Amino acid sequence: MKQITVSDEYGNKYNLEFSKNTILAMEKAGFALEKFEVQPVLMTTLLVQGAFAKNHGRTKNETIEKIFDSLKNKEGFLKKLVEMYVEQTDALADEGEAEWEANF
Repeated sequence: MKQITVSDEYGNKYNLEFSKNTILAMEKAGFALEKFEVQPVLMTTLLVQGAFAKNHGRTKNETIEKIFDSLKNKEGFLKKLVEMYVEQTDALADEGEAEWEANF
């Protein structure tokens, strides 16, 4: 899995990534890539908060916002988060080993 590491003003490091559960929570909260153009602030907020959720789920939204606000090249950062999000959703469709059959 791909990760992005960011730091807060005190030097604490945060490893950002997505899992099936964090993506499910994001989508339940209203996140959808296709909504970025019409709701950029909300989608950016949900994407960034979702990236923290897997490894740092107890991090306050205020702290996440502060870290995001301090970042350089936010556009590049968001592109990498989207890439990680898409990679994780694509992984859900990967072929497994188990056989199945229909009875109809």
